[in-house]
Amino acid sequence: MDYHETLTWLFDQETMGIKFGLENVTELLHRMGDPHKSFRSVHVAGTNGKGSVSAMTASVLGKAGYRTGLYTSPHLVDFRERMKVGGKDIGQKEMLRLAEEVRGHAEEMRSGSEKKRLTFFELTTAMAFAHFAREGAEMAVVEVGMGGRLDATNVIEPECCAITAISLEHTQYLGPTIRDIAGEKAGIIKPGVPVVTIDQSPEALEVFASIARQKTAPLKIVGADHGYELISSTLSGTGVYVEELGMNIEVPLVGSYQGANCALACGVLAELMGRGIYIPDEAIDQGMRYVKWPGRLDVVSWDPRLILDVTHTPAGAEAVSAEVERLVGSDVVLVLGVLADKDVRSIAASFGRIARRAIATAPRTKRAAAASATKEALRPHCPVEMVDDVGEAVEKALGAAGKEDTVLVTGSLYTVGEAMRWLNERKTRVGDTGQARA
Repeated sequence: MDYHETLTWLFDQETMGIKFGLENVTELLHRMGDPHKSFRSVHVAGTNGKGSVSAMTASVLGKAGYRTGLYTSPHLVDFRERMKVGGKDIGQKEMLRLAEEVRGHAEEMRSGSEKKRLTFFELTTAMAFAHFAREGAEMAVVEVGMGGRLDATNVIEPECCAITAISLEHTQYLGPTIRDIAGEKAGIIKPGVPVVTIDQSPEALEVFASIARQKTAPLKIVGADHGYELISSTLSGTGVYVEELGMNIEVPLVGSYQGANCALACGVLAELMGRGIYIPDEAIDQGMRYVKWPGRLDVVSWDPRLILDVTHTPAGAEAVSAEVERLVGSDVVLVLGVLADKDVRSIAASFGRIARRAIATAPRTKRAAAASATKEALRPHCPVEMVDDVGEAVEKALGAAGKEDTVLVTGSLYTVGEAMRWLNERKTRVGDTGQARA
């Protein structure tokens, strides 16, 4: 199969939907030589900020001299972004080879029983772990896909677990309350393995503390057990003082909430150091200073200012809209595309509040809310029109914005990914002078 055919086959496995459980992925990994047992790891769960915490932790470990893997999901532009070693996406040839390998195992397993049909996420998780093993990764930072307890990534035995802030998400799978969701996230806690979380709702912390006690896992709450202080938060990045390390740290990620994410990542690094993993202060400084995590309050151009953000939950939308308002004011040109299984009205209310005009759109996925539905959700809050294609919506928004204005593209990782693809394609069409190429 070529690259396109391979991706088509992989994504076709999404028709299995979401299936929780570890039995099938464990068998698949065993058939592949148990690659997940060849490297040390950090496991990161949560609702908001888990990707940022993962990226920060991996960046520091890389600067400390460890060959480091990073597994995150979903991707923005290219599937290969999900699996990195040494900061580099998996190569196309290696990705094709691993896909062919897992396909063979998947067909054998399914031939024995339909119950052993593997899902997209189980297949890609196995590919990532095999890639890390074969590339000689010494450490891997592994982001949970959904939940934690029965997520396919929960086969690893990490050096440390991290749980970011919890809010309501995927309630049809994880349960209707914060307590239910916290219980699923806390399923990554392993006996005797330290777990680090951020100070948050009492309901979530009570669940974490109870499960940590049951498993005799040391629990650290950053912000309560060890303090941190936000020093600066601008469009250039975030500065934070982390008490546990006694360091002022700068990250290029925008948003005051990145201070908490940075402090949480530092709490994880402190635990790793306590387990004999050498991480000098210089690695922490440089790893944080040069971390890359696109699509999170990501200022990708300045004339006009264009900000991309993948937030897709009501809590995330409220936080991001407040940050945008603080940083640039409440007069943005908004491009909003949301998935149908999200709370479109709440997300639209948060972003519509800071928009002088909006363009409702829809990413090219079966899961997307129709642009017309997003338009109706935005109508009570700001003037709104509808453009079905994300790239065309971004183009229209940029055309409507003055040089000093801000265009915000948000609502879904899929929406931001399509906006990035459109921007990349535009760069190939436009020369340095800004004129279209012949």
